[in-house]
Amino acid sequence: MVRHLMDQAVEAWGLTELRDLGRLILTELTTNAARRYPGTLINVWVARPGRPLIEVGVWDHDSTTMPRIIDPEDADESGRGLFLIHELTNGRLGWQPSPHRGKVVWARFGP
Repeated sequence: MVRHLMDQAVEAWGLTELRDLGRLILTELTTNAARRYPGTLINVWVARPGRPLIEVGVWDHDSTTMPRIIDPEDADESGRGLFLIHELTNGRLGWQPSPHRGKVVWARFGP
């Protein structure tokens, strides 16, 4: 479902060259939240804060547990996703508590 959201966004904005990267990043962020908080509400979005930049984000209900980037050498069979996103976005990855409740994890990418 989130891949379809990315497909629609890049088509509408004429940024189809960013489709695969966007799908990878949004899927990873969404999977992280779904695994950590099964059965709870998770919101996702795709936005364009400036051409050709794309922003994706995931909101979850937990404002007490913030993500952390793990060095791949220290990660077991999982836990490398945020490191990968950090590398693919040239460090344009972040998170903060939501002003309403929970937290937002976001990434920006583009040329």
